[in-house]
Amino acid sequence: MKIVRVDELSEAIKEELDAMNDEVIEKCNEAAENAATEAVRELKASSPIRSDGFNRKYPPGSYANSWTKRKEGNALGVVSYTVYNSKHYQLTHLLEFGHIIAETGKRAKASPHIAKVNDSASQKFLEEVEGMKL
Repeated sequence: MKIVRVDELSEAIKEELDAMNDEVIEKCNEAAENAATEAVRELKASSPIRSDGFNRKYPPGSYANSWTKRKEGNALGVVSYTVYNSKHYQLTHLLEFGHIIAETGKRAKASPHIAKVNDSASQKFLEEVEGMKL
């Protein structure tokens, strides 16, 4: 414990609050990274894998293996992460919600996998932030 004179009290309080703010930002950034890493892992595991062979432009599993995260920061030191499919971004909406197949006119079945992971990653982030000890 540090002894502070009355005329230095406001400066001492400001220093402590700044230190606490930096610690909160650091822990929130860590929680965001953990949630994004977990989301990428879950998406790689739960993404649909084509079963019609290797005679296509992209081999089976290439969509699932293309999930990654990107770190985005700002001037205050707060970091956010974007989880995205780097190679097959065009397929995410089609696979999540289904689509009409051009050659046959039939509807392809939806394979919802992104919304579940988004919900679980958001929940993981909230639990980690709420449970942090300063």
